[in-house]
Amino acid sequence: MRLSNKFSINRKLILILVITIILGAIVINPEVYITSCLNGIMVWATVVLPALLPFMFFTKTLTELGVADILASKFKLFPKIFKVPSLAIYVFILSILSGYPVGAKIVADLYESGAISKEEAYKITTFTSNSGPMFILGSVGIGMLTSRKLGIIILISHILGALINGLIYRNHKENSTEINKKIIEKNNLSIGDLMWNTVHSVLIIGGFIALFFVIIEIINNLNIFSPISNLFSKIFNCDANIFTAIFNGIFEITRGCLDISKLGLSELISGTLCTFIISFGGLATAMQALVFLKKFDMRFSFFIKQKITHAIFASVISFILLLIF
Repeated sequence: MRLSNKFSINRKLILILVITIILGAIVINPEVYITSCLNGIMVWATVVLPALLPFMFFTKTLTELGVADILASKFKLFPKIFKVPSLAIYVFILSILSGYPVGAKIVADLYESGAISKEEAYKITTFTSNSGPMFILGSVGIGMLTSRKLGIIILISHILGALINGLIYRNHKENSTEINKKIIEKNNLSIGDLMWNTVHSVLIIGGFIALFFVIIEIINNLNIFSPISNLFSKIFNCDANIFTAIFNGIFEITRGCLDISKLGLSELISGTLCTFIISFGGLATAMQALVFLKKFDMRFSFFIKQKITHAIFASVISFILLLIF
């Protein structure tokens, strides 16, 4: 008990120190970080908001209308393959079409409505936390890497990696297998309620994007990862900027993929690295997802672990496909 308390105190002290450093950096050079925050808000307002708001509204509406049950009745293989209810196919399809963090939002909605248990929610999350084709094909493939082929390979690798990830965690066990007892009455949800739910969710996402834009700017300005990047560059005999880009991608996927695209790497390397970054999702995306997944007490450690395995599977598939094609 004493060791546990000591660990908790040390973790709190580290968090206080990190926050103090962040605040100090902002106070010393406020103009730079105000601009970073505004850039994050602009990305949210011009890119994320138009794409996510209609998807979140209509997916929530479909969930409340029971479309998940209708679709689930047509797909009987999912329970056998992934050991989850058939309606997981609904979450999987919409997570691919919509992108982060819609999959997490739908899983949370299904749990809250009493359609799935906590254990089932954990397992479904392992293959439904996905990026969408608009970002992978449009933003990364064509926009950043200027290659439709790379975009298609990254998308295929990302989806296949998610399915393999679901297979790996199909036997995952949780202490609780009970269905949520606080079931929301579907008939009581009006269009106004659906819109409020959607706007609230999108605003949370915008807040995290702006926050992580500031954090990344601070990390880069203070050269926090430079020693690690330089060390890795000597070990692997390559450009230190590659590892800086990867570290940025660990925090925010758009920034990481953009940095990779500017390094002039081969298609094999840039495609594989972007696949890893996209499939991991970044801490900014993880925090967005966990806001919704807290409804069934998703553990941060489990979520990050399954995103790392997803990233590994997807990047290996991407590497193989790029060698072939």
